[in-house]
Amino acid sequence: MIFGTDGVRDIGGEGLLSPDSVDRLGQAIAGLLTRTGYSAGRVLMARDTRTTGPQIEQILSSALRREGMTTIHAGVLPTPAVSLLVADGVADLGLVISASHNPPEFNGIKILDHSGSKLDTLQEQRISDDYARHTAQPTLSCEIEVDAGLGDRYLDRLMGSFPPGKFLDGLSVVLDCARGAACHWGPEAFGRAGAKVTVVHGVPDGKQINVGCGSLHPEFLGEEVKRTGAALGIAFDGDADRALFCDEMGTHVDGDDVIVIWARAMLEEGLLDPPIVALTVMSNVGVEEYLNRHGVSVVRTAVGDRAVATALKECGGMLGGEPSGHIICPAEAATGDGIRTALSVARRVVDSGRPLSSLYSGILRFPQEQKTLKIQDRPPLEKLSLLTSTMEQAELALGSEGRILVRYSGTEPLLRILVEARFEQDARLWIDRLERSAMAEGALGIISASA
Repeated sequence: MIFGTDGVRDIGGEGLLSPDSVDRLGQAIAGLLTRTGYSAGRVLMARDTRTTGPQIEQILSSALRREGMTTIHAGVLPTPAVSLLVADGVADLGLVISASHNPPEFNGIKILDHSGSKLDTLQEQRISDDYARHTAQPTLSCEIEVDAGLGDRYLDRLMGSFPPGKFLDGLSVVLDCARGAACHWGPEAFGRAGAKVTVVHGVPDGKQINVGCGSLHPEFLGEEVKRTGAALGIAFDGDADRALFCDEMGTHVDGDDVIVIWARAMLEEGLLDPPIVALTVMSNVGVEEYLNRHGVSVVRTAVGDRAVATALKECGGMLGGEPSGHIICPAEAATGDGIRTALSVARRVVDSGRPLSSLYSGILRFPQEQKTLKIQDRPPLEKLSLLTSTMEQAELALGSEGRILVRYSGTEPLLRILVEARFEQDARLWIDRLERSAMAEGALGIISASA
């Protein structure tokens, strides 16, 4: 299986993203189109600002055209824009060349089906099987002609989901565009809505995308919000499919908080029907308890926006997301859209007449500790006897008063450890013990550890 939790990822130009590998993947994607009835399918392609993006786009396009497909190019555009445009009939399949929130040296290929949704695991497995059978062919240079109107079409569709006119008239916001795909489209959307916009990290730079900025570094955003006296700040990631916030006091507001804000707004408007939201295993237990107290049930899913989208389809829910700020509202779009999320939260601030800090108050979060270990190998967790033994001890000790989560990242060579407990000292105790146990596992090939 060549897919992680969100497409195919690797260092740009290496491994799964080497020229030969990308060519083989292009052939396998063409096979998917043929099997699903698009033997001369149209493929919409976009990318973020990473320096390796144009080469990957060139190789993919060449392979697809060689297999009889037509490619349409949108240039630098957020992932959710491709989802929306494919669902609108612009193409039969969407490809986004991006590694989302990952560092600049990484890149990736996300695949969206004819409805604008991420592929299911069976489709990914079939592509992986085909990829293994293909042999790379010489890549021929092909002309890439960008249709600049596609971005405007996306923005028109996005803004059509909100009240006409300046619905954010005069609202002061700070946008951190992470030097990525949001650099033009985020400020443009908020400008159309009438907001007073301050932009940071708004110059596209593929060598510095996500570095010290964007959704991974909201601390910078908080300082800028306080400096400018803005009502709120919004930080996007590299491909703008997620958004995190700072309130008017510069305090970090994550995806869990956004779910609470958005769910309560939908409840008031009678739109949260059924009253269910989908949260991943990363969401804080205190958030679930808060939602339950307000009459909202919670469905828990595995990590990843695809798992959230699948759960919403199964339960009929209208809202779901992750603490990372990837929020899905299926009535509006098949995938999460950071700009849509940002506009929705800002609109709630205006419509309520209240500061953002008051819209998520009352959540009593369980103390949470996290550790990230950079690793060389990822053996099955059950093979790591020291770590699994400590995990069992932690689960027994915490019982219903907390939980642990140990998992490999689906996009980077990392082992992530999370401990949540009703009491802070318990969370610290078990995160330390779990980290020490993981560090003692030679099979992981641990390179470094960070909080």
